[in-house]
Amino acid sequence: MKQDNLPFICFFGCGYIAKRHAKIIRKLYPGIRLGFSSLYEKDAKEYAAQFNGIAFKNYEEAAQSDCDIAFITTPHAYHKDLAILAANNKKHVIVEKPATRNLKEFDAIVKAVTKNNVRFTVAENYYFKPFLKIIHKHIANGSIGKPLYIRLTKHNHDTITGWRTDAALMGGGALLEGGCHWVNELVSLAGATPVAVQAIKADVAYQTNIPFEDTIHITVKFDNGTFGTLFHSWFVPNTFKGMSLSKIYGTEGNITFESNGLFTIVNGNRFALRFSFSDFLGFGAMHRSFIDNYRTQQPWEPDYLRIRKELALIEAAYRSLKTHKFEEI
Repeated sequence: MKQDNLPFICFFGCGYIAKRHAKIIRKLYPGIRLGFSSLYEKDAKEYAAQFNGIAFKNYEEAAQSDCDIAFITTPHAYHKDLAILAANNKKHVIVEKPATRNLKEFDAIVKAVTKNNVRFTVAENYYFKPFLKIIHKHIANGSIGKPLYIRLTKHNHDTITGWRTDAALMGGGALLEGGCHWVNELVSLAGATPVAVQAIKADVAYQTNIPFEDTIHITVKFDNGTFGTLFHSWFVPNTFKGMSLSKIYGTEGNITFESNGLFTIVNGNRFALRFSFSDFLGFGAMHRSFIDNYRTQQPWEPDYLRIRKELALIEAAYRSLKTHKFEEI
């Protein structure tokens, strides 16, 4: 009998992000059961000791256990196979972002979870950022009139090592691995479905260890008539490290915000200044949503159709780099 109907969550992969998720979940739900599995049993034992959990010898043993949810926190090159393994053992599936390297792998996961009638979502914490509610409220109240254009900026000279420098494991560049967060944020800000995208990157020679691309600019058309741009870079230096300013332009004003959501300034039919320090990255809200919706039999958010559309946007952006024109999503 599970305490308070809490699910038994097992992590598949014991790296930095698994530790971050486990720490938050343990704090929010002290009585929850946590399991850990890895390619290396010693890592699973280390995490189990740290978080008062259960260690499994390997992924197969974890998938065959009595856990309810498989939380896959490996590099995304392995998401497809581990998600299918879990689904075939009747486990509900959460995968860390990006969901997969491409749509073909993503659709293979969808096929497995549909066949086995289990839940599936992606741990996209940006979907749960608190500042998004502030912006949506002001847009709904007409604070800036009708939104026309969203300009989203995220850049920093990051030190990238390990598997993120491996083209086969990445399956793309910075837009896929880190930029998927910002694509999600752009779509959330638009409150609409993306229908076409054009991408461009500088035709300048310089040394980089990031496969495919480390810097890109995309323009996205949405089905509500608005458009948005995203400048994303793991290479371009930033005096303020990870912080940048972004903006939403409307017919009667604009909204300026720190790209991560730390503060929001509304200047239009009304003026407002709001700060969002508490859980500003959305991790706590995300885990509460996953676990509480599981307990109450509500759907998980974001649903896989939303994530698939964003992955399709990224694939279309990469096609656009070759065709030099807008590509349908």
